[in-house]
Amino acid sequence: MDIRLLRYFAVLADELHFGRAAARLHISQPPLSQQIRILEEEMGTALFMRSQHRVELTEAGKTLKEQVPLIFAQFERAIDLTRCAGRGEVGSLEIGIISSAMVEPIPRALRVFAQRHPQVRWTLHEMTPAAQILALKERRLDVCFFRVAHEDPEVQSEAVLRESAVLALPLGHPLASRKEIVLRELAAERFVSFGLRQSQLASFLQDCCVEAGFTPKIEQEVVEVYTLLCLVREGLGVALLPSSARQLSTGGVAFVPMTEPRPDVSLHARYRAGESSPVLSLFLETLREVAAGTS
Repeated sequence: MDIRLLRYFAVLADELHFGRAAARLHISQPPLSQQIRILEEEMGTALFMRSQHRVELTEAGKTLKEQVPLIFAQFERAIDLTRCAGRGEVGSLEIGIISSAMVEPIPRALRVFAQRHPQVRWTLHEMTPAAQILALKERRLDVCFFRVAHEDPEVQSEAVLRESAVLALPLGHPLASRKEIVLRELAAERFVSFGLRQSQLASFLQDCCVEAGFTPKIEQEVVEVYTLLCLVREGLGVALLPSSARQLSTGGVAFVPMTEPRPDVSLHARYRAGESSPVLSLFLETLREVAAGTS
């Protein structure tokens, strides 16, 4: 149904006079009468009782008059929502994450994004990097975050947080007061680590150790970074972690920079190459602002 028919009806229902209604609508009376007849045909019932001297609403007309403001309001809301969706201001965003990546700037970017675009519903999904990439390609995720390099023509990547690996160790450890540590000095240490089968970061850091001349003695493998830090705090092993892990520590752990080599474990955002989602574009814009410290 043409929404203009309802607008003509609303004015005539208010004026109850074809001449005055036509004047308000800036049209002549015959076209108004024709449009009202078309509306009545589409409704399947008379909306007005016409006589030589007066126009009155039928019961059906009275009912429609009550509903028309609601129809107009819903129509305007639909237009607004459609325009907002086109700008990325409404919709949904599925975000893949690993627990160790929930460090600044990501939490702050999520808060700023939620404040700016409250009508966008976003959901976090904790997944391994391999599962994130699969979900991204299957369009179950819109964007994901992890550290290890991933070369794929279908996936675009941009750095969110540039950082290197550090050694996490208990405060009482002999190396805890060092300003930096050479990786090969850790050959005799006991390690705790993320699971090598599940964590590409753990596999990458183990390869760094091998390149430095030793295979790390891994005592325990865990899933969550908080578990890893607790084991370190209690002296059950040392761990190689991104420097941002300092943000997640609850105390009792020292973080010493690595050198020779200094493994690059920068955090990257990844999304489908050529993706045109307005919601994703707004999120990435917010993320870049926060990461650059301009938000």
